[in-house]
Amino acid sequence: MLSLEKLKQFDSENKLHWNSNGRPNRRVFLDEYKGQPIENLWTDVYVINPMADERVDYATQKPEALLERIIKTSSKEGDLVADFFPGSGTTGAVAERLGRRWIMCDLGRFAIHTSRKRLIELQRKLHDEGKSYRAFDVYNLGRYERQWWQKERLKGADEEHRKVVLGFYKAEFLTNARSPLLHGRKGPALVHVDSIDSMLTRSEVRAVAAAAKETGAKEVHCLAWEFEMDLRLVCNEIEHAEGIKIKLIPIPREIMEKNRTSPPPFLEVAILEAQPIFHKQKDRRTADIKLTKFLPSLAEVPSKELEALRERAVKSGFDFIDFWAVDFDYQDGLPFEHHWQAYRTRKDRSLPLVSSHEYVYLKPGKYVACVKVVDVFGCDTSITLEVNYE
Repeated sequence: MLSLEKLKQFDSENKLHWNSNGRPNRRVFLDEYKGQPIENLWTDVYVINPMADERVDYATQKPEALLERIIKTSSKEGDLVADFFPGSGTTGAVAERLGRRWIMCDLGRFAIHTSRKRLIELQRKLHDEGKSYRAFDVYNLGRYERQWWQKERLKGADEEHRKVVLGFYKAEFLTNARSPLLHGRKGPALVHVDSIDSMLTRSEVRAVAAAAKETGAKEVHCLAWEFEMDLRLVCNEIEHAEGIKIKLIPIPREIMEKNRTSPPPFLEVAILEAQPIFHKQKDRRTADIKLTKFLPSLAEVPSKELEALRERAVKSGFDFIDFWAVDFDYQDGLPFEHHWQAYRTRKDRSLPLVSSHEYVYLKPGKYVACVKVVDVFGCDTSITLEVNYE
């Protein structure tokens, strides 16, 4: 209750509004209002509208307004913001827009890919608006899930790991193999299972193929968790030179599921092919890259959908590309430089199959370009190709 003196003061200052019943209501002018403290329950942040520009169709996507409030109330410009379950990358996008540094970590391939596209889109928007932005990169920092599985479930034994993989692959485990590189047999084909904490390399594939050929085998299957770049192209060379067929098959992560008994599908790695193309102009020669073939592995596809998608993948493999990028001057051992990239969006599902960068090399010579493709399942496939710039 206000005293009569206070009411008279407010009335003289035009801070009272008299309603139709003759009762006064106090007026508060905008320059006097200092705001209302935020309470624990936030009911003024609404779900994302289905037509909103920020929507990326990710199941657990949070509104940018929510993350903006959290980041603004708990950090200042230049601070480092970390999100270890970023999902669609809302935290990184908002942090970048608000001038914060950021780190995001996720195990899900689709989450990482969605976040990457979102940050690239933000960079383009900030560039068009003349605002500053920073570069970012995607790193694979460890094989923690497999390492935990090997330590806790397999008691640290790599040999036991190979037995488990061969069991799910429905292959016979070889106890007295002629080579330590040959671990199993499936029908007429020999099987190599790479170490749980390794990447299958070019030199290793050559050694496996040589060992299999010495036994008289005509086919060898190489099962691994990770594969070195360009490995499928190296296998093509070996097949033509040595007359032995090589299959590269990723080990499905589903075999690590507790109490898993039914085998998941074992599918070959994706096939990606590309070629350089050149444009002649008056005073210079520019280079671009054309995708010529893509066949996704479908390793991340649920079993019930596999058959329906397999035929479509063979006929229209390019339809499964969601993102691709080119590093025109790739240096082995250095980070991939995104000189050019293209990707599908929710509003525009088209995708060019030829880059439009018109890259100019500083001088004639032989260079290496790297092409990276991410399919609609979030799986990466990369190859390198020689560019003869004259």
